[in-house]
Amino acid sequence: MLVFQGHMPPGYVMDEMEMYEVDCLVSHLYLASKESWEQARLVGYIGAQTHSTKKISVSDIVSFPWEEGHEAHDTSMSNADKQRLEQKAKQLEKMMNSNEHKS
Repeated sequence: MLVFQGHMPPGYVMDEMEMYEVDCLVSHLYLASKESWEQARLVGYIGAQTHSTKKISVSDIVSFPWEEGHEAHDTSMSNADKQRLEQKAKQLEKMMNSNEHKS
């Protein structure tokens, strides 16, 4: 990850890096692609603004952890949703298994 995503020299990562450095670098690895995320958001913003009659801001498209005012969204799932998705997965599995036996 540190070599490919973080663009760090392989020799340093494999031979010279100390273990205490790994945690800090991995936890901030997302900053290596910060510019790409910003560019993608700007393209999304331009497309959305041209199709919207109201004024929107770039942060309305998506907010990033490195920005002030970034609010983490609750991604927890209720038990009812979990059970519903498990049922759908079982139905899909059953359908796929029955299609495999037909072939």
